[in-house]
Amino acid sequence: MQKGDFSGSGIPYMPITMAYAASYLKEKGYDIKVIDSFGNNPVQIISKNNFYYQGQTPEQIVNLVYDDTEAILIFAERLVAHSSLVEIIKNITSRFSCPVVLVENSQAVTSYSLLKLNGELSSYGVKGIVLNGDGKRIENMLRILKSPNNLKDDMDGLILFGENNLIRPIKDYFENLDSYPFPAWDLFNLKHYWNLGYSHAPLSSKKYLPLLTSRGCPLKCKFCVTPGLNNGVWRKRSAKNVVDEIEFSIKRYGVKEFHLEDLNPTVDKKRMVEISQEIIKRNLNISWKIGSGTKVETLDENTIINMAKAGCSYISISPESGSKRVLDLMNKYFKHDYALKMVRSMRKNNITVQACFVLGFPGETEEDLAKTKQYIHKLVKAGVCEIALFIITPAPGSMLFKSDFKGYGSISQLTFTPSWRKDFDYLTKKRRELYMSFFWWNLFYNPSNLIRILRGLVTRNFYTKIDMTLYRYFKIKRLLWGSKNHD
Repeated sequence: MQKGDFSGSGIPYMPITMAYAASYLKEKGYDIKVIDSFGNNPVQIISKNNFYYQGQTPEQIVNLVYDDTEAILIFAERLVAHSSLVEIIKNITSRFSCPVVLVENSQAVTSYSLLKLNGELSSYGVKGIVLNGDGKRIENMLRILKSPNNLKDDMDGLILFGENNLIRPIKDYFENLDSYPFPAWDLFNLKHYWNLGYSHAPLSSKKYLPLLTSRGCPLKCKFCVTPGLNNGVWRKRSAKNVVDEIEFSIKRYGVKEFHLEDLNPTVDKKRMVEISQEIIKRNLNISWKIGSGTKVETLDENTIINMAKAGCSYISISPESGSKRVLDLMNKYFKHDYALKMVRSMRKNNITVQACFVLGFPGETEEDLAKTKQYIHKLVKAGVCEIALFIITPAPGSMLFKSDFKGYGSISQLTFTPSWRKDFDYLTKKRRELYMSFFWWNLFYNPSNLIRILRGLVTRNFYTKIDMTLYRYFKIKRLLWGSKNHD
């Protein structure tokens, strides 16, 4: 996590795409071992340069790899962890002679494109890269590594280095997501995640699991990595298959809280109603939350009512800016007035609402920021419970990568608190002013929200990400203090 950015980095995302890949390979008969470097020891934190490294060290990871391992897959989960990823690669390739392959995480806005960095990554001794992180593509790569003759013309989304050097971008996306087995969470140390007491979406119980009910996003916002990773393709699982996984997780892991980590889960609102009705039909007493955000225009009052009845208690939306001019620059479609209507509907149905914004997009002016402030005021009056303010960064895979942004020294510095930007102090000041305005307005219009946030901080039954982030901040500080005393 980036020092000084506890709100934007250091969030413990469970590696769900890795868990899906593990279940796929397991079903295909591969003998696999999962090393979740964060989940194995999340209370170990090491300070190094401008970052805190949470989890196992590269040396500790290497010691867990079997000597007779035939291939090693390393998942590039988060952009902020790129420097750590490089250290892990170097440690593994220096000790093991078996093929090492990198796997891309295409289902998170905090991820990044390995295709854009393949020149750098090839210099570290890896044999290839699997784009989009799909289990079937991983299997194709393993077959090719076993024998180059296994390379077929229809195999895409693969990069090979060395004698058989080739780059095959993704052509097709596998549509039948229902055919994939459920994530192999039995191979992960779930208790370590649960014992942290915090997550991505606001945690309100002792156990939780993430869900991916769909993959990809049809939008092509210029600041986001998703278009570069999914090419505007959105794929869905059926309502029955999603609820089958929920029911399986209840019985297998005793989980009653689920966090949807889809990039855009409500694209098909008919499907979202079907998921809700299926949950109700099976009498599953659960809580579920959309923590990674969704497109508010895909919702309507009927959908919201059904979601709330089925246990949906939290939804994050992303206006990004109060200025239509900036939204046009971003290639972002957003209906401000309609969003206000949907926020009122969500609050009427007791759903906690977050609104996310990005500051510092190229071409943004003082007037645009003033419009963002005005819109936040309208959102608070409509009932929004919390906001999140990020500063634009040119992540690899986004349309802003390789643009005029200069000043960063490493890929890991491309976080949503980019202290290397020349205008960072100015944007930080604006961000602070917007947060302060929000809190004062919230105190005036919705004082009960602040009471619930304080109650959540005390009880650890978190109402918003705000109270959970405060708890996480104090816990990380306590862990750092303990590690210093231990040393």
